[in-house]
Amino acid sequence: MPVARTSRRQDAKGTRRSGRRGVWASVRLAVVGSLLGLGLMAGLPQGGSAQNYGNYNPRDDQYRLLGMTRAQADYETALRSFERVRDLRARNLASDADLEQATSLMQGARVNYLQAALAIVFAAPHVVIDRALKYQRRDGQKCVRVTLRNESESTAEGMKLSDVIDSTLLRQLKPDEVPNVYVSLKDDSPGGGAIISSPYEARIAVLRFGEPVTLDFRLLKDVDVVTVAMSYANQSSERRVLLEKDAAANIVTIQSSQFSQEGDLGTQVSYDLQFERFTADQAGVRLEVGGLPRDIRFEFRDPTTNARLTQLRFPEGTTSQRLSLVLFLPQRDAARFPVDQPIAFWAFALDREGAARFAQVARDSLTAAGAAAVPSGKVRLELIARGVGHVDVGAANLYHEITRGDSVVMEFLLRNTGSRLVTDVRLAADLQPDWRATFAPELVRAVPVDGEARVRLVLVPPKDIPVGDYDVKVRTVALSAERQVETEDKTVRVHVTQPAGWVGTVLLVLLLVGLVAGIVWFGLKLTKR
Repeated sequence: MPVARTSRRQDAKGTRRSGRRGVWASVRLAVVGSLLGLGLMAGLPQGGSAQNYGNYNPRDDQYRLLGMTRAQADYETALRSFERVRDLRARNLASDADLEQATSLMQGARVNYLQAALAIVFAAPHVVIDRALKYQRRDGQKCVRVTLRNESESTAEGMKLSDVIDSTLLRQLKPDEVPNVYVSLKDDSPGGGAIISSPYEARIAVLRFGEPVTLDFRLLKDVDVVTVAMSYANQSSERRVLLEKDAAANIVTIQSSQFSQEGDLGTQVSYDLQFERFTADQAGVRLEVGGLPRDIRFEFRDPTTNARLTQLRFPEGTTSQRLSLVLFLPQRDAARFPVDQPIAFWAFALDREGAARFAQVARDSLTAAGAAAVPSGKVRLELIARGVGHVDVGAANLYHEITRGDSVVMEFLLRNTGSRLVTDVRLAADLQPDWRATFAPELVRAVPVDGEARVRLVLVPPKDIPVGDYDVKVRTVALSAERQVETEDKTVRVHVTQPAGWVGTVLLVLLLVGLVAGIVWFGLKLTKR
């Protein structure tokens, strides 16, 4: 009997232990199964997508911030599940395999979350050229004002979802910022132009969404089309843009690369002018010149058609045009304007207000202060009028007939018909062999304007020269203001004849005398009869 009671007690204790172990095993399986069966920790990555996790949505690749929010939620859920399983394992309610699986799922969800965050950080941003405005400074320098704007897709998405997603995370990722944007302006050339801006390259430390940044460049070359080169976020961009003109100035500017020229009296001088519109007014402008002496005429011409213009209008879509300003200098200055000295004058592009103001100033004696008072586009030009020396060479007779052994003596008249003193005048003859020529004087020091000088020439041909005609060319060399004076050569023709014998001449004279005497004697004889 005691043995039987003891056996029954042991069986009861074993039964109670087995029951308790079964209960704890059931609880453990229920807890782990409930955690793992929810599917929230199934975050093992699968290849082929930028973001991929247990609750992956294909549109998460398009809307990166929403995909990151989904990955963040999965990671936080997996992290809480991992902490619960770790607590259960500490109380011996979960196995090592359960903890290892929870750890693996939590780490996978964490990698997916970081991958989604990095996809936003390294998303390719887009910088928009908001405006490229060309303007002119007071000193005449042409500049360009470029406005850039950040238009990243992630930034726009974040601004719309700022009330839904974690704003703290957005501040940490900074998807609304594009750091280190480098900008330069290049020439519009087919093969890639050179940088034509100063500074050569400008840096924007941070370009934030919704905060456009404006950069100012000075153009080293005056152009209407530039290439805006940008470098940011490991990418480069070059965009060709047509510069917008600043209409706030409300003027048509004028520029000339040939602002100072020299011109001889009696000739014409041409200035190449470039007109550029910085106004929204479609009306034309009036072309005028101020400060030019009345004796100097001017014309504005179209270099293509050579048409003479008094007004200029810009066709639709045209912002710049080229014209020629042609000056006609008189033959003589007549002491009405300075010669060999700069004459400052101005070319104007006048609107209505400018034309009214220009009509009130003395256009012939316009000064710099008077030109500055005219509200219009203008350019200061300069003309240096130079007098021109010109020598006319004349002679009373350029044909001479001599007998063999004689010489030719003639005189040349030198007259200065130009507008400047002529100096160092020399005459020279192109002679045939054995001919000699003597000029007196050999050098004429100066011939004033409208003045005269005479030079005597003696031509001595050789004594045994054959009978015939001979040409001698006489050249004139002269200087005027250290420049060679163009003159016309003169040709002297000499006709040489055979000299008559003296015996024949004496016999002829005696014969004539005898004939006359005979006639007289015969006449007297007839009278006596």
